[in-house]
Amino acid sequence: MRLESTAKLNLFLDITGKDPSDGYHFIDSVFQEISLSDTITIEKDTSDTVVFSGMDVAGTDTTVHKAVRLFKERFGVRGCFRVEVEKRIPMGAGLGGGSSNAAFTLMGLGAMAGIPYAELEMLGAKIGSDVPFFFHGGLCRVTGKGELIEKLPGRLEGVYFIVVYPDIHVSTAKAYSLIDSYGKGLETNEISKKSALDIDFLRKIMYNRFESKIFTLEEKLSALKQKLDGMLGARGSLMSGSGSSLFFMFDDEVIRDENFERLKKQLNCRFFRCNPVYR
Repeated sequence: MRLESTAKLNLFLDITGKDPSDGYHFIDSVFQEISLSDTITIEKDTSDTVVFSGMDVAGTDTTVHKAVRLFKERFGVRGCFRVEVEKRIPMGAGLGGGSSNAAFTLMGLGAMAGIPYAELEMLGAKIGSDVPFFFHGGLCRVTGKGELIEKLPGRLEGVYFIVVYPDIHVSTAKAYSLIDSYGKGLETNEISKKSALDIDFLRKIMYNRFESKIFTLEEKLSALKQKLDGMLGARGSLMSGSGSSLFFMFDDEVIRDENFERLKKQLNCRFFRCNPVYR
């Protein structure tokens, strides 16, 4: 079985509180699935094996290892699997790569064993707070600790992305430790009613509570965003998740592609041309 394990962008991200019982934070966020993806291949085998290619991924406790282990424990599966992950989504980038890999591994294993998505999603929540989103994909509002998913009716129309990863790894735990105040979350319900969302609407809601904190911590990242804002002339830009990826929005695909080609000559880090994805 072969699956495309997609990434996500946070078009809006606020931290609204903290649960004193477990120390986890409450969020209010708008997630958009994008076309940047890893490729996961799952086959039955004589022993459980997880292999990564394309990037250096060390250890035997990755989100994919956890997905295989929890799946077998929860559903009493005795057979073994070989899972190969061809990585393209940068790690520690705020793009949800590890969470996506866990979700799509569970979906693949579930399809092979006839397990309903609903049960798999609950299992995924034990691996990471972003994992449940990838069982839905598209455009969603995500609240609680990441487990409350509202599938939004709208789609981004005439919106095209360039995503830049500046090879700066940001620890999620470190990012959350920098949060010293909480927000009210998204203060408009218009997003739950709109069937089409254009760049002008997105510009009104785009926000990331982590951004200023991470920019203070990583001055090179702040300087890069300022440089690219001036160079690309994008209609909007923001850091995704807890960083360090930056995304730039365009309302003309040709202009986006021209800027992408310019970056090939001027930028010495990884960057990607991406579009919104809907299932």
